[in-house]
Amino acid sequence: MKSALIFLNGHYDLRYPQFYTEALTWAVKNGHPTICADGGLRLFTELNQTSNVPISPNVLIGDLDSLEGLPAETLEQLERSGTHIVREWIGHMDKDDTDGQLAVAYAIAEHHCQQILLYGGLPRPNGYEIDHFLGNLRLMRLGFKLFQESSHGRHGNECNWQAEMHDPLQTIHFVVSDVTLDRKNDSVQRVSLIADDPNVNIKGSTNLRWNLEGLYIDPIRTNALRNEFITGANQATIYLAEESDPVYVIHNWYE
Repeated sequence: MKSALIFLNGHYDLRYPQFYTEALTWAVKNGHPTICADGGLRLFTELNQTSNVPISPNVLIGDLDSLEGLPAETLEQLERSGTHIVREWIGHMDKDDTDGQLAVAYAIAEHHCQQILLYGGLPRPNGYEIDHFLGNLRLMRLGFKLFQESSHGRHGNECNWQAEMHDPLQTIHFVVSDVTLDRKNDSVQRVSLIADDPNVNIKGSTNLRWNLEGLYIDPIRTNALRNEFITGANQATIYLAEESDPVYVIHNWYE
């Protein structure tokens, strides 16, 4: 499955630089494209301050209004390092799509990705940018729609779509069929489900403290929050019923 790592203009918890460098190393090793949506490029500039080997994204896309404070030669240096800069959107702050939308659409149209992994989706601390987070959360749903409309999705492969939002101590999954969650450490592993749609039905689950089999998740109720792995389980799995709408599955862990 081809994945795209998309770096958004949000919060990066640089207390955990290894989390991001490991993701980038994995992407390079497996040939998965790394795409920066405008200010997501700042993660790379931060990591390069302490890296012996400069790291550059494969693609930079967006109006680039968030990069005005960077040195003027930044774009030239990126292109010399092999980054493809999608220039048609530079300076177009009045465009209809957000930079994140452009990045997701690019990943599917140009790289035919079946999975998107979002980074920097959370709002900055004290930034009060919950609108950015909620918009970024919807990028996973947008990707699913675009994938359905693509040649891969039209051939009945909708269940092959995967989308996740990654942070050092949390992953949010947009689940269209099933998801397997891996234990991250020995601490409590929290699992919460949030529905946007009125027809989210759980076929079954494994290794969760409260079994979800047969559960209907009402989008206006919070009756599926704060589940957790059973003691000793290294994985937990959630299966949606065949005709179920997608659901967000939030996996948190603690240090």
